[in-house]
Amino acid sequence: MKSKRGVCLLLGLMLWQLPVCVSRAQEPTDYKALLWHHLKNVVEFGPRPPGSHAHAELRRYIKNVGGRFADSVREITFTYPAPDGEMLVMHNVEFHFEGRERGRPVLLGAHYDTRRFADEDPDPANQTEPIVGANDGGSGTAELLALAQYFKEHPPRRPVRLVFFDGEDYGKKFTENYFIGSKRYAADLGRASAEERPFCVLVIDMVGDRDLDIYKEVYSNENARWLVDLVFGAAEKRGARAFHSKPRYTIRDDHLPFLQMGIPAAVLIDFDYPYWHTQEDTLDKCSEESLYEVFQVVVDAVNQM
Repeated sequence: MKSKRGVCLLLGLMLWQLPVCVSRAQEPTDYKALLWHHLKNVVEFGPRPPGSHAHAELRRYIKNVGGRFADSVREITFTYPAPDGEMLVMHNVEFHFEGRERGRPVLLGAHYDTRRFADEDPDPANQTEPIVGANDGGSGTAELLALAQYFKEHPPRRPVRLVFFDGEDYGKKFTENYFIGSKRYAADLGRASAEERPFCVLVIDMVGDRDLDIYKEVYSNENARWLVDLVFGAAEKRGARAFHSKPRYTIRDDHLPFLQMGIPAAVLIDFDYPYWHTQEDTLDKCSEESLYEVFQVVVDAVNQM
């Protein structure tokens, strides 16, 4: 039997250690700073068209983040016949978060490639050069990377898949060589069981610009009204000023392959972006506040699904 003196000494040691444990508690994650951190890192790789060294380096960066935070990471490698006859190797990357309950997953997607030519640039000398794509390619990627850490720290109720699509911006205008990664992913889902198909799909594209205005996209609103209303309802509750409740543009983007197979899908995009597909789509055109507002709305929407 321990003496009273020994018990008192043990109790004193326990009480002395308690404040130390409390002081070392992890600080809450600053997701606003995290979004900007990821966007800066993504942009520093430079232009990231499929097949480039920068594209491979960004893919490695994405998988490293997934390895830290996701329950599992899957890279889907496939080939695509390029217009010049070359078989181009492309890669979708998928993060899995199992969720607190069983059910069909929510898919959040963004493209991580950038355009291989600035064909909308007003200077003809720039039109054959690749773009850095801070907003177009960078902002959606940064959103998914920050969401990976969020879902690690706040496990979602439903399973969640974060999918980084390749080849969204590969093709020339008026061709079908767009949305290559999302088309491939959707085609693979066509062979999956009903339980493996997403409950819904939300694509995030061009959401980082300083003067952010996101309207309801027409295809999304006509074919997945409940999903669009849920997202914009979450924005209204939060007082997100960049979100506007009326439809504005009809956009062909990575959500279309899923709509075509009957999966509710929507895209969040600001198409009033004057630097789209130009050499001026650079980091200084983007904003932490814009990224964070979209991040908060997406988190709120997922938490309601």
